[in-house]
Amino acid sequence: MEPLRLLTVCTGNVCRSPAAAVMLRAAVEEAGLSDRIEVGSAGTSWEVEGMPMDDRTELALEHAGYSRPFEHVARTIHLTELLAWDLVLPMTADHERTIERMAEQAPEGSTAPEVRMWRRFEPGIPADAPATDIAVEDPWYEGQGAFDRTILQMQRSIPAIIAHAQEMLAAR
Repeated sequence: MEPLRLLTVCTGNVCRSPAAAVMLRAAVEEAGLSDRIEVGSAGTSWEVEGMPMDDRTELALEHAGYSRPFEHVARTIHLTELLAWDLVLPMTADHERTIERMAEQAPEGSTAPEVRMWRRFEPGIPADAPATDIAVEDPWYEGQGAFDRTILQMQRSIPAIIAHAQEMLAAR
């Protein structure tokens, strides 16, 4: 059986989405699901394609207890690849709209992935919360403290994302 494929998405794919992928991979491994779930990350912009993960992101991941090396090369998501993922987890409403518009261009008969903003899985976030109110903080223009806060913010959603992935696996 093909693995369930989870994709995290931010703008440049150098801070939020690769950090989310690192954290999800660790949670997948801890849950004993590494052979059944694949995790990736991508960006909606091509501007930093080919770049490594931002140093401040790597440091924030270390602060949160994740171990190096964090092998990563920024890349941009394209329609043909998008359709290969089962669950896409955008960081902001803009990312969500970009992914949804891209999925609308899919050839007839293809299966689009489920698209749910990362923080929709955070405990305490109302189901009807406006997407603009639940964006994962973008630390890019701030100092190290913002990167550390973003990692902590993203960690709150991980248990529910893993539970949802397990439900998706069970439904196959």
